Amino acid sequence: MESIPRALSRANDSYESIEEIFSEQKTERKTGWTTAQRVAEMIFHRKEHQNSNRPWYMLLAREEKGNVVPALFTYHLQETLAKPGCVLCRLVRESEEQWLWNLLYEYTGDPQIHARFADSLGLCGEHAELMRMIVAKRQLVTPSGVARLYDTVSREELSRLSQFPQKNSTKRDDCPLCRYRDQVTDRKASFLAHALADEAWQGEFAASDGLCQGHLDVVVKYADKQTKRILRDDYAKRLENLSHLLQELQRKQRYDVSEQLTPEEAISWREALWRFGGMHFDRLLVND
Repeated sequence: MESIPRALSRANDSYESIEEIFSEQKTERKTGWTTAQRVAEMIFHRKEHQNSNRPWYMLLAREEKGNVVPALFTYHLQETLAKPGCVLCRLVRESEEQWLWNLLYEYTGDPQIHARFADSLGLCGEHAELMRMIVAKRQLVTPSGVARLYDTVSREELSRLSQFPQKNSTKRDDCPLCRYRDQVTDRKASFLAHALADEAWQGEFAASDGLCQGHLDVVVKYADKQTKRILRDDYAKRLENLSHLLQELQRKQRYDVSEQLTPEEAISWREALWRFGGMHFDRLLVND
């Protein structure tokens, strides 16, 4: 399959060229978009970037577009509900990975992005580690993109240090990916709240692992009165079940009890950790 940089150079912002690339690569990967789809999306974002007043970190996002609940969101929601853990934790983490992927592929040569990236001295520790994972695991991403971005950060800091002690402190902006995560969390929480007004989605949600406490609070903000009750009742049932499993885990691990733990009881302590603290992933969720 053709690499994205090469496809980008061939497309050169031409809609006709994009269509030609699409016609050459009709088979979609099971795990994501084809190279042509990514190329088209990047080009559209590049055009938006040139004429947009949105925060710069939002320009790197692949946003769902459509009605109150966009089709792209519902497609991902159906997939994610079948996976373990908090559905919103997964959706947001996937968006973070896609943001970094777009940054490293499309924007490392953009002077405006470099300047904004340097204002925050790059990424926070959590998202710097995620960038490291993407560079280490993604076949089509190389360290040179990270080097270009952080070379600008280093030179900006050296310039500041040269003015010491007149300018002895750095005013650092918040991590751009943290700011993007906050916005995308609200956006997806709103979509989910609207989706759950539909009985069909309520059934799928009930069959899933639901939400962590933090994301439940966000979704409730966007839900109507009936959906708020549904979310409250659903969460109460999950906590009642979790409490029972945790009690059984404690009881069956006593020295005077010979009963074996069920699989659900054995992992209940793990659920308690993510249910109240959110999910943390030690691997990438989005494939090449």
